[in-house]
Amino acid sequence: MNPLDWDLGNVPPGVAWGGVDEAGRGAWAGPVVAACAVLDAAAVHKWGHVLRGVRDSKQLNPDRREVLAAELKAILPAYAIAEVDSLAIDRENILEATMMAMRQAVANLTLRPRILFIDGNRGPRTGLPERLVVDGDAVSCAIGAASILAKAHRDALLIALEERYPGYGFGQHKGYGTALHRARIEALGVSPVHRISYAPVAALQRVDEELRDALHHSLDRCASLAELQAWVDRDLRPAYGRLKLVWVETLRRRYADRLARFANREGLE
Repeated sequence: MNPLDWDLGNVPPGVAWGGVDEAGRGAWAGPVVAACAVLDAAAVHKWGHVLRGVRDSKQLNPDRREVLAAELKAILPAYAIAEVDSLAIDRENILEATMMAMRQAVANLTLRPRILFIDGNRGPRTGLPERLVVDGDAVSCAIGAASILAKAHRDALLIALEERYPGYGFGQHKGYGTALHRARIEALGVSPVHRISYAPVAALQRVDEELRDALHHSLDRCASLAELQAWVDRDLRPAYGRLKLVWVETLRRRYADRLARFANREGLE
């Protein structure tokens, strides 16, 4: 059955529906990305010939996926894409980070669907009716469209990361655990955009205790909320790949304590 026919057979007549999928859940580096693609009867009537060509993004070559993603952005009644970065993935775990990205994508929609088809066996609890569809990117047109949008968006992000962190091959392996990726980490060390909670990445880290101590000192020197918030991008993110996860968790607790202290102080002024 064509995925569009499956959708039409599983939604009430006259209502908008959405599909939600993610990209990058298994990668060692970069964000996890979620997308929500919304369809309705008008879009199907006008653009059915395009929608019937939607497939699981993994079945499309990169060039075709990029072209189809651009077409979908032009014809869908609504869509939204959300990212959750490696720091949040390590803080929350990848499953929860994926659910966060899915919820954010749905929250960002300009058109609220009546029902969502979610790829996988766990729903993100968006507040809308959700139907879980295992291997949904191959079953549902809306999920397949979301898969294409998420994958194309993430691929572009990883190509940009290759320019920011040259030598890692992000544009080739897209952050996944290939032999090339492992070899580049062994040669260059773990980058600030790697997921240090992932065992293969942690095993390749070259940690720096002096850097850890310097981060504690720079955090303690923050004298306002603005300085504290700037510390994350200025100090923590560039050092991230050279820190043990347990060190990061300690820094997070210290950051949270100082954040609460400054917030309380400014609230009393």
